[in-house]
Amino acid sequence: MYRPTPTDRLYVCPVCASAASAPLHGGQVACSRCRATCTLPDRSELLRPAMMPPMPSDDPMRIAQLRVQDGRPRIPSPTLQAVLGGTEIQPGREQEAMLIWQSLRARAQQGDVAASEDMSLLTLQIAQLPSMQSQPELTQALSESALDAAVLPRHRQEQLGKLCRLAAVQGDRARLLGLLSLMNPAANDLDSDSEYRVSAAIAAAMERDGRRMLALLGPQKDAIPIDDSLDPLASVLRAHAYEVLGDVTAAAQILRELPNPRMLQFIQGHFGSLGLCPQSSGAYVQGETQEGSLRAAASAGGIGITFGLGLGLVGLIMLVVAAGIATGGDGIEAAFVNGGIGAVLFVIGAVLFVRGRAKGRHAAWLRVHGLPLAARIVNAQPTGTMINDVPIYRFMLQVAGPQGPYAASFNKLQREHEVALLLGRDVRVRANPTKLSEVILEE
Repeated sequence: MYRPTPTDRLYVCPVCASAASAPLHGGQVACSRCRATCTLPDRSELLRPAMMPPMPSDDPMRIAQLRVQDGRPRIPSPTLQAVLGGTEIQPGREQEAMLIWQSLRARAQQGDVAASEDMSLLTLQIAQLPSMQSQPELTQALSESALDAAVLPRHRQEQLGKLCRLAAVQGDRARLLGLLSLMNPAANDLDSDSEYRVSAAIAAAMERDGRRMLALLGPQKDAIPIDDSLDPLASVLRAHAYEVLGDVTAAAQILRELPNPRMLQFIQGHFGSLGLCPQSSGAYVQGETQEGSLRAAASAGGIGITFGLGLGLVGLIMLVVAAGIATGGDGIEAAFVNGGIGAVLFVIGAVLFVRGRAKGRHAAWLRVHGLPLAARIVNAQPTGTMINDVPIYRFMLQVAGPQGPYAASFNKLQREHEVALLLGRDVRVRANPTKLSEVILEE
């Protein structure tokens, strides 16, 4: 069941920056909070009955042109980076980001292309802030107002795609189709084409039309180029299409395109009304959990097993050499010394190997049964141990525990020049439910 399309729209007040409501036909409107007035464009065409959108062209030359653009990260302009203090909105500067957005919006409304580009990117970054998760109306208002001010067709298509996804979250099929009717199905830039394909695939998911979804997104990842930011959603929709068509095994295999199961859970929760991948998700998560436990075991026990095998092999060789000397009857004293050293090395190696195996099994158990928690790497110190000239570092964590933040640590092989890149990084860990300070990296 989908709710009826509302006859109003949202916008960001240019004075108080709150989300305000206005009629779809636009015109001069006043903010309900500060009474500031502004003029909005007419959007009443969204009220017209809309059909399923046309299919985009899959002409080989067009696909090749789109593929050339794939894999290029979208980087904020130097001007935007300067005012943001980096490539992303820094913690504690959310209000400042909104002020910057308002300024960019005003300049874009005057036809400033550079401001329109920065505004479009900043709209997405603000919408991804944790504080925005509890403000869905402001998130929608940002895209609505960015659409009003956008200069380039690519910027308009990006905001229309965002609004399509918001309409799907709200279960508003008619509004989704209306927004799709405003989009260009034949754009020659990857960003616009991906927005259209994914939005049209969501509309097809509402109709449970698996064949149309696969025609839009391709039978597997990279069969049709999709912008990197939309790749995870495209993969889940693609898997859902196979499940709708009755091939749950293929759907579970397609889900392996995702970087991790958390991405699937997030998308399923966000688009709850679509009921994505209800059967294949279980098989996928189980398989990923098993593989994750194997990787955890190899990572945690690898050092002990490697040292154990090395020392054990050296000790065994020395025992063989000592036995050969003793058999020849010459150098009994040398045979005794070599044999003793060899036996000690063999025993130490065996102990390290057994401990490494036990540590690996315990890490595998933690990967499956441990509490999934968020953490941040706050410091790193060398342990003094090296393997193949690569040092082992102890990384200190600040973990967001169930009873509040606490300190923990883990050891990891890491080259010296890479350590600084990890400091301050947010990671996911698995903690022992009975001893929270015992953690392993989730990946």
